[in-house]
Amino acid sequence: MQLFFRKLGTVGNNIIILHGLYGCSDNWVSVARNLSQTNQVFSVDLRNHGRSPHSAEHSYEAMCSDMAEFVKYQEIEKPVIIGHSMGGRCAALLAKIFPDLPSKIIIVDISPFDCENQAKISAFHNNILLSLMSVNLNEVHSRHDADIQLSKKISDIELRNFLLKNLYRTQKGQFLWRFNLPILLNNVNNVICGSLKKSEKLEIKIPSLFIAGAKSEYILYSDIKNITNTFSNSKIEIISDAGHWLHVEQREKFVNCIQKFINE
Repeated sequence: MQLFFRKLGTVGNNIIILHGLYGCSDNWVSVARNLSQTNQVFSVDLRNHGRSPHSAEHSYEAMCSDMAEFVKYQEIEKPVIIGHSMGGRCAALLAKIFPDLPSKIIIVDISPFDCENQAKISAFHNNILLSLMSVNLNEVHSRHDADIQLSKKISDIELRNFLLKNLYRTQKGQFLWRFNLPILLNNVNNVICGSLKKSEKLEIKIPSLFIAGAKSEYILYSDIKNITNTFSNSKIEIISDAGHWLHVEQREKFVNCIQKFINE
C-alpha cells in the first residue's frame, strides 16, 4: 500500500498525522505547517481516502499494517503519531500492536473504545455515506451542482463543504469522489466501533495525550476511566469552544497543546 503523504520540515521530532473518516492530508496542512517549524511532519492519506490507493479491505488492523510499512519504507525513527477520530483509533491500536514504533501518541477527540452513544454516531455516519452515494455525479458539472444535490440530505453547510473537498475533476472533466464510498459504507460499523476492547486487560505504557473538544460527544466523561486504566502514562486535555474538528476551530490552542506534550 503506497500511501500518499505530504512532508513538511526537515529537523526536529518526526511527526505523523493520521486524519479522520472522510478526511485527508489536505485538511491538516495548516497544522502541519505550524508544527513543521520545529519538527519533520508527515501528513498521510489513509487507505480509501484522499490520493492513497483504494482497497477492498478497510479495518484498523489494515491501516496499522499500512503505517508500519510506511514508517519502515520512509525510514522514520520513533515518530510521534497524531490521530484524529478514525486516525486516533488507528494510533491507539498501533500502540498496542507495534509498541516499539511510536515515541508518543496523541489521540484527538475520540475514545479508542466503544462509546455509550455508539448507535447515535453510527446512524449519523450511515446517513452521511448514503447521502454522498445518492449524488448523481453524471449531473455534476461544478462543485456547486454537487452541493445542491447534497443539501437535500445534509443541511449542515460546514459539513457539506468539508465533504465536498473530496470531489475532484478528472482530465476528461468528470467529477469523482476521492474516497472509496462503497467500501467505507460496507465497513462503517467496524470503523465506528472502537479499535480496543474494554474487556481486554491491556496496559499501554507509551506516553499518550488525549485531546478533546469541550463541545464534542466523541469522548464522554464515562470514557475517561477506560482510557486512564489502559493508557497508564496518559494525559487528557480539553479545549474549550471546540467541537470534533477542534484542530480547525481552535488551531492555535491545539498546536500549542501538541507542542508542549512533544517537548516534555
